[in-house]
Amino acid sequence: MPRHVLIKALNRALLGRFLLCGAVLVSLLEILALLEKTTPILNRHLGFRGILTFAFLHLPALSIDILPLAFMVGALFLLTQMTLSSEISALRAAGLSTPALYRLLLPAVLIAGIGGTCAQYWLVPACENALTTWWNRTDPLAGQDGQPEDNILWFRAGPMLVRIGQIAQGGTFLRDVTIYHRDNTGLLTGTEHTNVLTYRDGQWHPDGAQDLSLSDDKSYVNVTKGDSTFVIPATPSVIMTLSQNGATVTPAQVSAILHKGAPASLPRATYRMALFSGMILPVEIAVMLLLTLPVIYIPPRAGLRNPLPVYVLAAGMGFVILQGMISALGNAGTLPAPLAVSVGPLLGTLLGLTWLLRMEER
Repeated sequence: MPRHVLIKALNRALLGRFLLCGAVLVSLLEILALLEKTTPILNRHLGFRGILTFAFLHLPALSIDILPLAFMVGALFLLTQMTLSSEISALRAAGLSTPALYRLLLPAVLIAGIGGTCAQYWLVPACENALTTWWNRTDPLAGQDGQPEDNILWFRAGPMLVRIGQIAQGGTFLRDVTIYHRDNTGLLTGTEHTNVLTYRDGQWHPDGAQDLSLSDDKSYVNVTKGDSTFVIPATPSVIMTLSQNGATVTPAQVSAILHKGAPASLPRATYRMALFSGMILPVEIAVMLLLTLPVIYIPPRAGLRNPLPVYVLAAGMGFVILQGMISALGNAGTLPAPLAVSVGPLLGTLLGLTWLLRMEER
């Protein structure tokens, strides 16, 4: 059999099972998310269309979250099936070693990894921004006078700090907005405040603006009525992105935040982790495949009575948990982002290689 035929057959089978397992896992997570959101969606009278809108826009983020685990489960099904049907034994008899089998499956790893990286960098931020905007725009109580400020947004843009009390109409209507101006040493020099801020014709228009300025020696405060110029360095789309809990941003946005003083509501370490986690995704999938390879050592006559598939799945779950714990340290700034994203794959690689060497010795 020509080598390219074997590569095509193996990778097609692996990708097919990966997509099937991914669809099952995403469906389960989507159902759990809808259990929480269906009642609020129906209370807003959005109906079945609103449920579909939420599920569709939330789908890319869930898909990226389960990508490494879905690939491992798909590889586990494929390799276990090939082992129990003696296909692996036939390939070994033809001279195919374990490292060679791993290399044959690398095209599927690259396709899934690079596709996941591209989706995490460009598809997920767009969908999450659209979901946040839609959810805010359909809130009938958002922006109404007298509503409690439950989700106050703070963000920085260069030396400025901005506080937004309420966000409505997809970020085009803001209440209780205050800009804090600081000097190069971080000391407050003045503030601008407006009760209402609306976005029309590409500009922000205040209502009830007031300016507060401090004297040079900070001994007294001068309060004046503000004018029609009230500039915050963010568009409604940027505000909706900043109001999200996580750093779902593109590489260009991360670069602007880290190097150009663009608006940011999270620590700089969190944005670095968002950038490096996408880069390391193909490596994580490659490690998952490495952790799956021990199942090819199951004796065909043992069948599914052999507990090795369970051990492999447990190793994969442990890797996911370990990577999540180390990523939390990276998001907190305790570990540098490159180190935080690489420690987990490195430990997983060492575990996988040690496991394979011990299986080879038996």
